[in-house]
Amino acid sequence: MKGLARGTLIAMVLVFVGFNAVAQSDSIYGYADPSIKELAQFEYYRGKWKTEMEMVQDDGTFEKIDFTAEVIGRFLDDHRTFHIQFKGSNGFFSTDIRSFDATERKWKTLFLNAKAQRWQHFNSEMVNGKMTALILGGYSGKEDFDIKLVDHPVSEDNYLREVYHSYDEMQNWKLVYKINVVREK
Repeated sequence: MKGLARGTLIAMVLVFVGFNAVAQSDSIYGYADPSIKELAQFEYYRGKWKTEMEMVQDDGTFEKIDFTAEVIGRFLDDHRTFHIQFKGSNGFFSTDIRSFDATERKWKTLFLNAKAQRWQHFNSEMVNGKMTALILGGYSGKEDFDIKLVDHPVSEDNYLREVYHSYDEMQNWKLVYKINVVREK
């Protein structure tokens, strides 16, 4: 009986710790309103992340570049608005807010880099299980290329973001960056 009681106590503590971790995660990074199933599409992005980046070289190979970033993704208190904060190792900072537009069936995003005065609106949607965003004119809206972002969820603690550029009005895309995103523990 003593062993059973001790085992039950240990199990209860583990359950409490597990519930506490989930509750803490929800209180820090929020959660999606369950009444709108599409809001869960950004669950993979919720949390604190570290990135490493590779850039395409002239010969088509990819080489790691000296740039890392901390990314935080969270649902705000309405549980329908998702907020992303991006801090680069070189001092770069950007933020955006997004929410699902039930009429258009797409995520609407407002991106801001206040220091560079870059404001941009763009849409994202799930395409073949990958979150895909098209950004006309790049992040400033004035670049001579368009951007396509494709997030590939790898696991609960990792996803790969591919960044493509198009110089011909989205007829052809060139993979320019690969960003490995790993959950910070």
